[in-house]
Amino acid sequence: MALALPADLSQRQSAQVPSFVRDYAPIVWIQSQDPYFPSDIGAQLAHTKPEVNFVTVAGAPSPLTLDNLDALNNLGGKSVYLTSVDDITKNPAWLKGVKPDAAGKTNGANSTVVVINDHGAGNVDAYYLYFYAYNQGNTVLGQEIGDHVGDWEHNMIRFKDGVPQAVWTHDHTIPGLNLPGGPLEDHCDKGTLYDPVTSAIFYSYNAATKTFTPYDGTSPTSYLNYIGQWGDQQYPTSDPRQKTILGISAASKYTSGPTGPIDKHLDRTEVCLPNDDISCFVSPVLRP
Repeated sequence: MALALPADLSQRQSAQVPSFVRDYAPIVWIQSQDPYFPSDIGAQLAHTKPEVNFVTVAGAPSPLTLDNLDALNNLGGKSVYLTSVDDITKNPAWLKGVKPDAAGKTNGANSTVVVINDHGAGNVDAYYLYFYAYNQGNTVLGQEIGDHVGDWEHNMIRFKDGVPQAVWTHDHTIPGLNLPGGPLEDHCDKGTLYDPVTSAIFYSYNAATKTFTPYDGTSPTSYLNYIGQWGDQQYPTSDPRQKTILGISAASKYTSGPTGPIDKHLDRTEVCLPNDDISCFVSPVLRP
């Protein structure tokens, strides 16, 4: 069984983390009808097994933990999927995560990673990465699509001398474009407050050496270097669990899990992702 991290690491490392990283940290409102909440990162390993092409990886560490997860990089690398040991169509309880308390904390679960890249000369990027055991997709033409095990959502705030200069958001829409209706809609409200830094592990990141250093000096880093996927591989259309729109693979109910923190361009020099000049731009004003 994988070991979860202690729940109050953030309290022990607060004196070392730059104060502005906490002071300007995002807060999240989870939609009131959303049944899925942020999840403990380590606990995910207790409910999954590594597979490549739907076959269990031979020679993998047992048990897998946050201290040895990157051993899978040499046993399939990007082709490895942390695959649920349960039938996810039965909606096992662990997929639902941990509902934050009134203060926005996921008690007993370290559900956030904060990675700080200091570029020097007062220029600092802080990445806030939120982990969910499960992502429920949207409904299009009456069919739910885009569900997957494991989810890493994130924001990046760029600071200059401790003052925010820009915010980048992992967005699934076109920035600044809001339509009154259509085949794909998100409905949001101030449901459950989630304050990610209250349940976070903080790391510094050296872009030159691509290494993570925990601010508390003891938290694991192996899992941050894992290059594989944090969920099931997309089920083929021959799998009875799979459903699609008109047989289109890209419009499947169950899709592949995502990659983790190491794949989030933590070494970027611009606010936008590399080669993303069309859909990403830094607005000089706040937009809806």
